[in-house]
Amino acid sequence: MGEPAIDRADVKRRRLEAAEEWSVLLGDTTACAIAKDGRSYPAGKFHEGRVAALGELLRRIDASSTEPQIADAATGLRADWESRPMPGAGESREWESYRAGGVQALGEFAVRSG
Repeated sequence: MGEPAIDRADVKRRRLEAAEEWSVLLGDTTACAIAKDGRSYPAGKFHEGRVAALGELLRRIDASSTEPQIADAATGLRADWESRPMPGAGESREWESYRAGGVQALGEFAVRSG
């Protein structure tokens, strides 16, 4: 027997898990406070990217989306995230971590169906 089909609820669940992991990493501070202090926090940006990318995926699918439709949407978004220019003059560790988190999260859904 194969794995059960994925659906929108699975994407929502993964986004919630990513948000919880991000929250645990931040502890009692905020991402804004860390940035204002000038501290580097690529681990936090990784999980922030996961949350953002899965949020984008949720906006592209609905409750009736099939596993192949979710995989297609995730595949397209992953390609967008891989090629998306990041803000600023160059790539920073934080933005590369943000992008990597998004690409990784979308890849979990892009590769399952096929």
